[in-house]
Amino acid sequence: MEMERVRGRCSDWEERRKVSRIKDNILIFCKLRDDYRIIEWIAKDISDRGLRFEGDRFVPSSTFMAMEIYQPLDFSKSRIVSICVLAKVVWIKGREKRKRYKGSNKYFGGIKFAKIRKQDRDIILNYMKEKFKKRSYTL
Repeated sequence: MEMERVRGRCSDWEERRKVSRIKDNILIFCKLRDDYRIIEWIAKDISDRGLRFEGDRFVPSSTFMAMEIYQPLDFSKSRIVSICVLAKVVWIKGREKRKRYKGSNKYFGGIKFAKIRKQDRDIILNYMKEKFKKRSYTL
């Protein structure tokens, strides 16, 4: 599986995740406690334990939020289901200005699911298995 190198996270680049993730672009909406505004992010990869996102709004690490994920049910993305989770921002970094183009996302980071229903976790796992199988990967 191809992974993006994040500067400062790991010097000789070894995968530190306990669970594999599948690359994809998945729409997510987040709501912070005590804030009426909705944050829109794009999940760049996802597993049943968390995801990596891109967005234009900074949210500090250790922040808990309600998150709605528009998760595809199948490889062709012909069916999508809404999954609600309680999530925690594990890390967030700003993208260097020289690597951004006009209108691009300014931040990227990692989310850990703090609370997710078993059936929702299974939906994500089944999608991952299908995508890995289609791309000749194995879990």
